[in-house]
Amino acid sequence: MLGKIIDWLSDLFDRFSRFTIVLLFAIAFVSVLYQVFSRYVLQGTYVSDAFPSIDFSVFTFPWMEEFIRYLFVWIVFLGIGVVYKRKGHAQVELLTAFLAKRWRRRVGIIVEMINAGFFLLLLVKGYSMLKLTNGQLSPSLQINMVWMYLSILVCSIICLAHSVASLMKEVRAQSNPDVEQSEPQSTELAEIEEPIKTKLSI
Repeated sequence: MLGKIIDWLSDLFDRFSRFTIVLLFAIAFVSVLYQVFSRYVLQGTYVSDAFPSIDFSVFTFPWMEEFIRYLFVWIVFLGIGVVYKRKGHAQVELLTAFLAKRWRRRVGIIVEMINAGFFLLLLVKGYSMLKLTNGQLSPSLQINMVWMYLSILVCSIICLAHSVASLMKEVRAQSNPDVEQSEPQSTELAEIEEPIKTKLSI
């Protein structure tokens, strides 16, 4: 029962992360386009000569560059959780490749326990960082910097849920030898990589 709840939370966090990343990317893309348009078109020589009585500098927002930078901060930290769930981070498999399946599962359990401990520590330190930065304002947007450092806390919670879910799967696989070890990549990535491998072989 507990394992199903953890798996459900992990999947829920993953869907939330992917949706939010797409949304933030879209906002950042539109913001970059507008910033380029307002800087090099509206304030260009041709537009200034065509409409000399209009001050197009009012359409340039100096805070937009900082806004885009903070969007990418959230995109990166949310992306860490998305990649971690699919085991997409760099891994050293030189030693585990020579181990038997049973010992590979045991090593996987140890690794996930270390990861879970790290994310738990990151959660505690992230909360301390929030209290430390509360009240500090960003230079241009003048927003509380807590909203920026909150990305660390959210990232640690999401990754901790993914790590615990993966750990419980490894424990179940260890207790039941007939269950195959969970694949490091999701079926979504496998479906993407299969056509690529086919094209490369051709």
